[in-house]
Amino acid sequence: MIIGQITHINEYASLVPNLEKGLDAIKNSESLVVGKYTFDGGYYLIQEGITKSFKEGTFEAHRNYIDVQIIVKGSEEIAWFDYDQLKSIVPYDELTDKERLIGPTSHTVLIKEGMFWIAFPSDGHLAVSHTNKPYSYRKIVLKLPINTGG
Repeated sequence: MIIGQITHINEYASLVPNLEKGLDAIKNSESLVVGKYTFDGGYYLIQEGITKSFKEGTFEAHRNYIDVQIIVKGSEEIAWFDYDQLKSIVPYDELTDKERLIGPTSHTVLIKEGMFWIAFPSDGHLAVSHTNKPYSYRKIVLKLPINTGG
C-alpha cells in the first residue's frame, strides 16, 4: 500500500499502469458528479458519504485492479492488513473483482483531504471507516487494470 499527498502522486506512475491516463481523465472531466466514468485504461468512481465504524465493515481485496483512492473533501480512516493473513468470508467474485475478508484492524491511518492511497492485490483494505466519530467524505476511486496487455 502507498499513502501520500496528492502533490506527489505522479511519483508512482512507473509502478501503477495507466495512472497518468486516469489522472488526465479526471483533470479533463467537465463534471465530477457522483457516478462511474470510463477512460482508455480503466475507470473511476466519484463517491461521497459518511464513514462507518471499523466494527461494521469488512476488508476487501482485488485481483485484477489496483485501487487509487483520492480524498477530495473530508476524511476517512482506512485499515490495512496483508491479504495472506486475512480470512475470506465472501469468496472472490470475478465480475466485481472483489473478495471480502476479516482480520484485525490494528493498522489504521487517517486519510484527509488532499491525500491519496493505492492498494495492490496483496493489500487487504477496509476503507470509508472511522474509529471514534464519523467523517463525511468525497473521493475519487480510480480502478486501474493490472494486466494492460502490453
